[in-house]
Amino acid sequence: MDDWLFEESALILTGIFVTFISSCLYTINAQGFIARGKYRKKEEAIMIFLGATVLLGLATPIIHEVSKLTIRYIPIPTIFGIVIIGTNFVLHYSIPSWKQTSTKSLLIYLLGTFLVILGFLIAYYLA
Repeated sequence: MDDWLFEESALILTGIFVTFISSCLYTINAQGFIARGKYRKKEEAIMIFLGATVLLGLATPIIHEVSKLTIRYIPIPTIFGIVIIGTNFVLHYSIPSWKQTSTKSLLIYLLGTFLVILGFLIAYYLA
């Protein structure tokens, strides 16, 4: 059961890593397709999207191994905190009308920071 849970957790974390990486490569919004800070034509968007898909597909086994190492050596609350912080940042970066410094955003960053610290404290005191 523990092996199954470990493997499934690593797969979930792999998906999260791939999603974060793809969000750094391009953004899709109602106005169009943005890569490297510029709106792209349809032909460019298709090539960038396909290239990113192939690249991330090839990199997935490596990312999966990194996910396994991450789960093995970093406390689970810390991983959750980092994922919450990263998700909040990526969403706010992708949606220009959302402000990084709104009250709700800051509370989410605070929750993520709390989980990061909590995970390390638990690992420190249990070691």
